[in-house]
Amino acid sequence: MGQFFSDAVERALQYIYYDLKARRGREGFQLLEEAAAAGDADAKCLLARCLYGPEYTWPGHDFPEDERRGDDLMRQSVLGGSALGALIALRCGVMDQQLEQSMPQTLQKAFDQILAKAERGEPFCQMVIGNVYYWGDFFRIQKKDQKSFDSDDAFLSYARENISRCEDWLWRAIRSGISAGGLNLAWFYWEGEKGLISPRPEKEAEVYRYGAEKGYPDSQFYYANDLYGKGEKAEAFSYYRSAAEGGEPRAFFWAGYSYELGEGVPKDPERAARYYQQALEAPIREKGNPANRLGMFYYDGRGVERDYAKAFQLLKWAENNGSPAMLYYLGACYANGQGTRQDYETARAYLEKIDWNCPQGFYLLGKMYCNGLGVPEDIAKGVDYLQKAGELAEAREELKHYKKTFFGGKWVRR
Repeated sequence: MGQFFSDAVERALQYIYYDLKARRGREGFQLLEEAAAAGDADAKCLLARCLYGPEYTWPGHDFPEDERRGDDLMRQSVLGGSALGALIALRCGVMDQQLEQSMPQTLQKAFDQILAKAERGEPFCQMVIGNVYYWGDFFRIQKKDQKSFDSDDAFLSYARENISRCEDWLWRAIRSGISAGGLNLAWFYWEGEKGLISPRPEKEAEVYRYGAEKGYPDSQFYYANDLYGKGEKAEAFSYYRSAAEGGEPRAFFWAGYSYELGEGVPKDPERAARYYQQALEAPIREKGNPANRLGMFYYDGRGVERDYAKAFQLLKWAENNGSPAMLYYLGACYANGQGTRQDYETARAYLEKIDWNCPQGFYLLGKMYCNGLGVPEDIAKGVDYLQKAGELAEAREELKHYKKTFFGGKWVRR
């Protein structure tokens, strides 16, 4: 039997929360499945938490999501006497009045049991206790509200004192090896608690820096974001790469972006393309950016062999899934029939939305208007676009086909 929970649960906690870089989360998930099936109430609680999605567990684990099953398992956990289940059910909204009345112990007793384990050094319990204070669940556990106090000042003092306790417990959790404890602690520092605790945003980076230096992949990603925002691109890249190597799926795009732009590291389009591909295959929801970047790489033949079909497929997928359309590239694909059917009208719809200096896009629009491709012929408008393309060789060559009449200065074909 484990020191705090069953052997299966303690091993699962190790794989899912304490050693992310080992990438054994799926093994931990299976251990919880087997223990839950055998009636382990703590395992049911933790399995439910896995099923609630990446807001509750590290996205690198890529666990299946099933909120309905998760809620059912959480209720079973509470009714089975799990103190852990009781506190987490309260936090995730499953603990309604009926369930609370049916559970074999009070919320206060459940809290006391988890607090005892936290005080003895169990990291997950330390995080749970910290979250009870951070989210204000202590009000319901202690059955207190504003009416329980003689004055507003007394109530505010009580609230401030208890919410502040999250800081110590969440730091204990981080230092004991659970990086997830840093997420709420960072928000606590960033936002404070309105009317009670002032924000201390300078300490947010301290949380992520500690986790990053300990080698937690998720902390490395967040700390890299902080460094990147401060313009410290070289150090940011170092942590993005370390996070990616540790399996942090959100870091793949940023490592690739750094290689593409040469931010903090020499430009390397091949490595950038590989990271973008990893981002597309990663268990994350936001894939529009890597799809767009890799689509442009395939169109240009940067870091990969030029492939217009792949380029169009990626660019169109990104647009269809909510990402900003890559106007020039999609317009060029339609204008030239690259990777899709040639469609000048659709090409123009993309290209005319360009509101930055895009010589290639202006060249395509100029050629279309000058030659009446998908639009009524308008040589003057076409020439205007060709001139906006500046010194682009193709545009200068196309301009040779047009001249101004001597009288009236009208643009005509030579």
